[in-house]
Amino acid sequence: MSIRALVVGGTNGIGYAMACRLAGENPSSRVVISGRNKPDRIPNPNIDFRALDASSMRQIKRYTDEFKSSHQDQQLDFLIMTQGIFTMAGRTETAEGIDNKMALHYYGKQLLIRELLPVLKNNARVIIVLDGKIGAPAKLDWKDLDLKQGYSLPSAAYHCISMNDAMVQFHATQQKQNGNTQRHFIHAFPGVVASNLMAGLPWYLRAPSQALMRMVAVSTDTCAEHMLRGTSEVSEIAEKDGRFWGHIDQKGREVPGKAIWTEEQLKTISDHTWGVIDDALKCTS
Repeated sequence: MSIRALVVGGTNGIGYAMACRLAGENPSSRVVISGRNKPDRIPNPNIDFRALDASSMRQIKRYTDEFKSSHQDQQLDFLIMTQGIFTMAGRTETAEGIDNKMALHYYGKQLLIRELLPVLKNNARVIIVLDGKIGAPAKLDWKDLDLKQGYSLPSAAYHCISMNDAMVQFHATQQKQNGNTQRHFIHAFPGVVASNLMAGLPWYLRAPSQALMRMVAVSTDTCAEHMLRGTSEVSEIAEKDGRFWGHIDQKGREVPGKAIWTEEQLKTISDHTWGVIDDALKCTS
């Protein structure tokens, strides 16, 4: 089957492997990969590159405006977001006042979803690759959601993971209220994957981390297969239960026992999210 897909973070690692897998299934498919730098090698002629700094809300807005304008008649079957960074640095604000890690792992992903909804097919799959396993409402500091007061690496991770959990449910709920679309929103945990993510570590941690990776990590292609197959299978299971969101683990299996967020919790997180993003879009520095 011919598909249309956009993979943000698709220039290397898991995203690149997912893009190549989708493009390789049918030569008539079209896959756009986006990231800061064009890959040295693009193995399929049906893969196109479009540059994007996914840590900047203003750049994402310009990018999505251009994408919608040029893809009005080519709606997407997949919106996949794998962009991220592995760093030991503390809070590092972008020019828009958002922590760089949180901009990549959370806020930018949500802005991409919001802006690209008009070019998603009614049965499209939206996949966030971060960690669909450990998020929960109890892991949030509800009075400091963007962590301007109490930032730490663990708290940033928990906040990005948990708020992405909430927002897949938010988007699924919104579409149920607003129409008959049946898009599925999936939050995926890739597990330990042999990619270049550890390049962001200090030099003295890279060698032991790479040795550990060689022992326990799966290949990016294996991970991509698990993510795509799992998305398809879990979406089918979820739809039978009347929901259009789900979480998958590193094997592509549905994560059991995930919290169902309350309407008040979803409103608090969505209001916060759009507030931070819209403030960033107004930023002139």
